[in-house]
Order: sequence, then structure tokens, then C-alpha cells
Amino acid sequence: KKLQGIRQLGGFLRVSQRMVILWQPEYFTRLWCVYELAAFHYINFDVKGIVDIVPLKLPVLTLSLFCYHFLASAVFAILGPTLILSEMHASWIREDIPEMWILPWRFCTYFGFFFFGVHLIPGFVLWKFCQWHMDDRRMLLQQLRGFRVDMAKCEVESDRGFIEGKLTTWFG
Repeated sequence: KKLQGIRQLGGFLRVSQRMVILWQPEYFTRLWCVYELAAFHYINFDVKGIVDIVPLKLPVLTLSLFCYHFLASAVFAILGPTLILSEMHASWIREDIPEMWILPWRFCTYFGFFFFGVHLIPGFVLWKFCQWHMDDRRMLLQQLRGFRVDMAKCEVESDRGFIEGKLTTWFG
């Protein structure tokens, strides 16, 4: 059954113009993953097959940004009218803030609410995520530069002989 699946891989890759690798740090340490990439390259070498390497953390970032903006919009829609635009706040401004300072007060209040509450504080989390993502990108480049087939892991040692034999046949 396994051999049948391996034989069908070539047919599938032959009609594929693009390969998308959902990369994580362990990808190039697994021999079967390397075999799939090598098979795609070998089969599609003449037609310039495209390989896209997409770090798996990227969809996490996208989903996180979507959730964050949804939550920030909800907070603004709920807290804006309740706090900043409330009658209590308006009467406090009329009674306690001198006329010439009302416009600067409102600007500072809105700016503080939006910048610090909605953008700056969550920005630190985004910054940390970007550092984490860039560390992974550096790791990917190191893996590509220093890749060796003999260092890749294979669960079943008998598979190693098959894969290394194919790679030798294809690429010398």
C-alpha cells in the first residue's frame, strides 16, 4: 500500500505546476519531506515548477491580526460611546475644562484611547511575533544552506535506502 502511494506521487506531481510547502522547523529534518520536494523538482525541472515555502506561523499571524482588529473594533464601538462620548464625560468637560482647552483635551483623549489602547499595547505582541517569525526564517535559510541528506531522519530505515537511491539516480 505504501509503495502504491509512492508510485502515485509521481503522477500527481507531474500534473502539478506549483508545490506549497507548509514549513515548520522540522520539515527539512524528515527524509520523506525532502523526497517529495526532490521528486517535484526532478519531475518539473523542464517546466520551471514553482515551490512556495509558507511558514506555518504566518496563518497564525493572519488569524491573530484578524481577531485583534475585530476585538479592537468591538471595544471602540462599545467603549467609545460609553466612556468618551457619554453624557457624563461631556458634562464633566463642559463644567471642569476651560473653553480654550476643550479641543486639545478631546484630541489627547481620542489619541490616547486609539494609540495606546488600540495600537501601541497590542503592537508589542505583534513585534514579538515578528521576532519569532524572523528567527524561523533565519532557521529556514540555515537549513537550506547546510542541508545534507544523511542528516535527515527516517522512521523506517529500509525507506532510507529507497529514498537515497532515488535521489542518487535523479541528481547524481
